[in-house]
Amino acid sequence: MIGTAFFRRLLGRLALASVAGGAAVALTCGAEWARAEDACTKLSDVEVVHLLNVWKAEFTGGDSERLSGLYADAATVIATKEGEPLNGKEAIRSYFKDLLAKRPLVSIRPSSMSSDCGKAVVSGPVVYRLSGERKGTRMLLGGTYTAEYALKDGKWWIVRHQLAADQRAGGNANGDGAGKTSPPL
Repeated sequence: MIGTAFFRRLLGRLALASVAGGAAVALTCGAEWARAEDACTKLSDVEVVHLLNVWKAEFTGGDSERLSGLYADAATVIATKEGEPLNGKEAIRSYFKDLLAKRPLVSIRPSSMSSDCGKAVVSGPVVYRLSGERKGTRMLLGGTYTAEYALKDGKWWIVRHQLAADQRAGGNANGDGAGKTSPPL
């Protein structure tokens, strides 16, 4: 005959297996729920400005590797209004390596922001001040930039970025270019 102690151990094991199985199901469902929650994450204006400030800090830091690390693998950068798009991290890193060698300063301001499920867009005026052709001179580039972000795997990535690196006249940062546009840097 089977004793009471045996049934207690058996019930204890079944209860433990049931709890462990329920926890595994809950973790799996929780992970799916977290992914669905990530996909519909909306940012506040402050959070969108923070993403822009992270880009500005990396740009100012001068490290093309770190700066290109903010971009998604299949991201696109458009340097000038008529410029050819740069596609992928390697092309973006190479572009920034050349640009950052000119020791640029950037003045950037968000003027329009929006956020929807897993997406955010920020745009506004920007002016880049680069070392000029002659020693002690500066060249101004700028206009209106647009940065588009997407949430993937819990991180916000830049997926499309229009830099507005067009030749400027006398520091005009309103987005209306003066004369001829510069080639991509």
